[in-house]
This record gives sequence, structure tokens and C-alpha cells, in this order.
Amino acid sequence: MNRKDTNRLNMVDSTVSYCDLNAADTAGIPAFATTVTAIKAKLVLVNSLNQIGTGTSKGVTTDTNLLRKTMTDLALKCANATKGFANSTNNNTLKALVNFSKSKLDSYSKEDVDDVCEGIHDATNANIAGATNYGATATDVTDLQAAITVYRTATQNPRQAIISKSQAIKQAIQMVREVVSDLLVGQLDVMANTLLLSNADFVNGYHQAREVIDLGSSSAKVRGTVKDINDVPLKFVVFTIYETGTATKVAEVKTDIKGKYAATKLPAGNFDFAWTLSGYKTVKETDVHISAGKDLRRKIVMDAAITREGDLAMGIFANIDLTGVGDTITQVTITAKDSPMHFYATNNPASAAGVVFLEVPAGMSITKTITEFATAVGFSGVNTFLNVQNSGVVAGHWGITFE
Repeated sequence: MNRKDTNRLNMVDSTVSYCDLNAADTAGIPAFATTVTAIKAKLVLVNSLNQIGTGTSKGVTTDTNLLRKTMTDLALKCANATKGFANSTNNNTLKALVNFSKSKLDSYSKEDVDDVCEGIHDATNANIAGATNYGATATDVTDLQAAITVYRTATQNPRQAIISKSQAIKQAIQMVREVVSDLLVGQLDVMANTLLLSNADFVNGYHQAREVIDLGSSSAKVRGTVKDINDVPLKFVVFTIYETGTATKVAEVKTDIKGKYAATKLPAGNFDFAWTLSGYKTVKETDVHISAGKDLRRKIVMDAAITREGDLAMGIFANIDLTGVGDTITQVTITAKDSPMHFYATNNPASAAGVVFLEVPAGMSITKTITEFATAVGFSGVNTFLNVQNSGVVAGHWGITFE
């Protein structure tokens, strides 16, 4: 297999393992377990074909009992579908060719069971148009032939028509692609998504297991676009990746004129993301998982920052209306022009200065995180109004920006 298909196979293995470990979460969806079982059967063949493709054509080191079960399960599916078709057309000759039960197949010796399965394969293949209406598919017939070939190789059956390494790899690749397109995308993914409202943790873990990780690469990439609420690209937005829960930077890049950015050669792990631009509210994501070799994408929309400003005569107070500021603020910038200003919090639109205040000297600008600012001005569950006082001897202009 090439690297791309090997990565897909590893993803399928991870998904099946995750589903097995969390079987209780999907117990209410009977078809979920059935689909997982079907994937496991495919994986038995894929892994065995891989061993043939990378080893010799004389035997495969694997569980021959498991291979036999996989082969006979497929044979029974094809036999039952073909028998149903035979019954519908009163074709007793065809019915006799496929009239097998599980116990009957299990009773055959290891030297004979593959020949019986071969007969079922041939009968189903010759009547696939009719058998399809009764539960068998062309893929089932193909898989059965692969199962027979692998079983014969594993048991070193001298009647086996030797399968070449290239044929084995080709069949393995085809099976992996069928698993992804038919059983994962077509069935398991949509069933998992039905649990999004009732069990979001399971669904998130499932999709994380479904990520195709490039094992040929130890680094990852985060890329995307940043636009404003009017869908206009924003340039010079700073995208920063931090170690989770810290201020330690892992990477930092800026958007181009089209609002695009890309942080490359990133280690795997969990990280915090931040998108910042003067005049806009900062956007953050915390504890984001980045898988090795994964290309993670983010499309970000940034809201304009909220600004309040005004003029104050000496000794005069102003109440700042914070309606609509919201809960997404991460930093505050306050300015004073011509005269120093005191910013403080009170329990009403007061006309007297608060005990705790933040002074901004004339002609200065101070930027603080929202937590630092709240502490500096005395915000609390009681003091919910923000006020400003001109503490100088001349008129001045104040400004406050929430980002």
C-alpha cells in the first residue's frame, strides 16, 4: 500500500477501536454494531492481503480460524441471497448449489471448506443480477473470492491459484476504499451524528478517531481565512497558537491581503488559538487538538470592537453605557487626552469617584486584559456600572475600546 492508503487503513482501525471501547453509547442503534462487524470482517481480509503483498505467496502468519469464519460468513450471505432468487424462479438446480447452512459449512474439513465456498461464489457471481434483490452485492462476491484466496494462502492449500503480491495489494487498497466510502461515510458516520444532541462527547471522539493522520509526517498545519461580518477579508490579523492554558507561544503568523493565513510545521498536541486585530474583538479557541500530519482549517469571522468616547470638563463625571458589549471581550484599551482620567466601577451611575480606580495620565493609552481591567477598576457583582472622571484642571477627551 502507498502511504495515503496506509493512513486510511490506520484511521479505520482507530475508528473501530473507538467504537468497541464505547459500544454502550451506540447500543440504542442496532445497525451501528452490525456495520462495525462488517468493517471488522473487511479488515481481516485487508490485513491478510497486506501480509501477502509485503511477504511471500507461500502462507500468511495470521489466525486461520478467523479467516475461515470471515470466508464462511461471506459465503452464507451470498448463498442465502442466491437461494432466495432461486426460490423466486423455481430454479431447483441453482438452489441445490447454494443450499448451505452455517452448521453444514462448519462441518467441512479445512481442506474442503474453501472449495465449497468457491462453488457458492461461482453460483452467486453467475446470478448476481437476481441475487442483488435478495441481499447480496457485487462487492460481497468480490470479497468472498478474496477471502477464499487468503484462506488458501494461509493454509498453504496446494489447490490455490497463486495470488501475486501486486494483486493482493490492489485488492487490499480497493477494500479499504470501499470501507471508507460505503461503511464509514455512507453508514457509520451518519448514525454517529444522530447522537450529536444527546451525546456530543461520543460524537466528538468518534470524529477525532475518523481523522486521517499522515504517519509520514510528524508535523501539522493550521490554515484558513479571516473576514469581517460583511464577508470582507481582513489583512494583518495575528493568528497565535499557545500551549494550552499558558501564554507560551508555539507559532504566530499574519493574514495576507486576502485574509488567508497558514501556520505550518506544528507539533501534535492540544493548543489554544487566538486571532487578534486592532479595532476588532479577539477570537479565541481553547484546548484544540492537532493530530500529527493533520491539516486543520478554520474560517473566522471577527466583529468590530466597541468604542465609547467623550469630552469632560474639569471635575465632571460621565457614565459609560456598556449595553451590548457582550461576553467575548478579551482586552480593554483606555485613553486620556489633554487631562488625566479616572476609570472606576460603581453600583449605579454615580457622580462621585469610586474607591478603586484606574488613572490614565493625560496623553496616554493603557491596554489591559479584561480580567486585569476588572480588578483595576473594581468590577464585581455589585459594582456593575463603569464611570469616568476628569481628574485634571482642564477639559479633556476620554476613550475606551473593548476588543
